[in-house]
Amino acid sequence: MKEKLTISDIAELAGVAKSTVSRYLNGGSVKKETANRIQAIISKHGYEPNLFARLNAKSSKIIGLVVPGFNSVTTPRIVEVIVAYLKENYYNPLILHTDHSTEEEIRSIERLSKMNVDGILVISTGITSEHQKIVESISQPVLFIGQKYDGLKTVVNDDYNAGYAIGQLIAKSGAKSVLGVWVDENDKAVGKERKNGVVDGLASSGVTNVEFVFSSYYYEESVHILENFLEEDKLPDAIICATDRISQSVYKLFLQSKKVIGKDVSVTGFGDYETSELLNPPLTTVKFDWYNTGRISAETILQMIHGKPVSQLQIIPFELIKRQSVVNKNS
Repeated sequence: MKEKLTISDIAELAGVAKSTVSRYLNGGSVKKETANRIQAIISKHGYEPNLFARLNAKSSKIIGLVVPGFNSVTTPRIVEVIVAYLKENYYNPLILHTDHSTEEEIRSIERLSKMNVDGILVISTGITSEHQKIVESISQPVLFIGQKYDGLKTVVNDDYNAGYAIGQLIAKSGAKSVLGVWVDENDKAVGKERKNGVVDGLASSGVTNVEFVFSSYYYEESVHILENFLEEDKLPDAIICATDRISQSVYKLFLQSKKVIGKDVSVTGFGDYETSELLNPPLTTVKFDWYNTGRISAETILQMIHGKPVSQLQIIPFELIKRQSVVNKNS
């Protein structure tokens, strides 16, 4: 079995003292030429410093990443981009899972701070004043993804304007009655900002007959909630869903219906998942830029760690994807 490279080996190969290698690994000051030589040896031999030793170092080269779960389409995409960027810059992620609990989110931030990570990224389900208190009480920089809050650094989707674009599209299609299938307002980005955008977009063209039923992010739960709600003789002209996954629940229910999506009723979502184009008919939706969400978030937390100025709020643009699930009732 191949012997594991040690700090002594790296020092010998680089022609420097062990203390210089240790200083480099711990984030201390080392000449650029020396640092490049040490890093080249580390990369060539695949050296991985001991995690627990790093957590006790001045600079751990570890970024804490708090996630609500991996059962959504979006979170794994964002995490994949973040992890790749961190590794490109010689940082390692330490991921904690909150199971969509706001309280666990706050505890995770505190826990990571005590573990001496260099910075913390939080894919948040909802930011509260308690989040702000814990951020102000710790020394590490914290960046939130997906939710915005005054006084905290955040990277978010343009949820309000995305909602407005969908609302305006449905109103201009000639729909007079609209059902919104939504999530709880505890998720302020989707539950509130996106919803308000939809309502305002509809109202901009005079559509005010809007009703909301509150569903779940989970597919099976959405089907169960909706199956007793969508009655054949009381269908609206359009159904706007908070996410593409909820839209898929609506599609499933229409398999047993005499009504046809894209012909009798319009259905839209948000997210543009890979499966959305494969639905019959293909789903009209909003495409969010998950790659840049992850990339910008990773770049920003490293800038914060190095004391560089960053924007308080960074908004990621969206794209409206028009497909065949919206019927034109003007003709």
